[in-house]
Amino acid sequence: MIDIWQSDWQPKQSSEPFLRQVLARYIPENDLVLERGEFGKPTLRDFPEWHFNVSHSGEKMLLAISYEMPVGIDIEHIKPRRSLADLVKKCFAPSEQTYWFDLPENEKLVVFYDFWTRKEAVVKGIGRGIALGLNRCEIDVNQPNHFLNLPNNENWFTQKIDISADYCAAIATPQIADFQLKIR
Repeated sequence: MIDIWQSDWQPKQSSEPFLRQVLARYIPENDLVLERGEFGKPTLRDFPEWHFNVSHSGEKMLLAISYEMPVGIDIEHIKPRRSLADLVKKCFAPSEQTYWFDLPENEKLVVFYDFWTRKEAVVKGIGRGIALGLNRCEIDVNQPNHFLNLPNNENWFTQKIDISADYCAAIATPQIADFQLKIR
């Protein structure tokens, strides 16, 4: 079971106090020593069996915590962008681009953020971030919880997290997992 904690967030606010407060529910607060991996993903130095990932956008923050299962999470505030088509060309695999460009205009914004959050959650879960190459992470457009291709033949699954109509969020794990949303 993966716990997902939701909190209000303000731009330029550090996520570390919230992270420490929630992690202290699982691990004694005095034992919380955060380190960063090679590509910047935070980890718990003395508790490698605990995995977590944090994301924030707009006025919301999400924190996913799991025991013995890597996890990635992403949240995005859904807002129109002038450069959406350019981002799709740059960050989506060819099959995803074809799918997206064929969508009716009124569906493109939400589908863009759905695909984006799934891809971000995966690359964050793997621990490489977008440097891994979002266009190398190909979603199965018929089953968006699955990926057709991931670098290094990784195998990850995603699930959409329903937050609100103006946010899109996803969680990623190397195997299908249940999660529980907790709002602070």
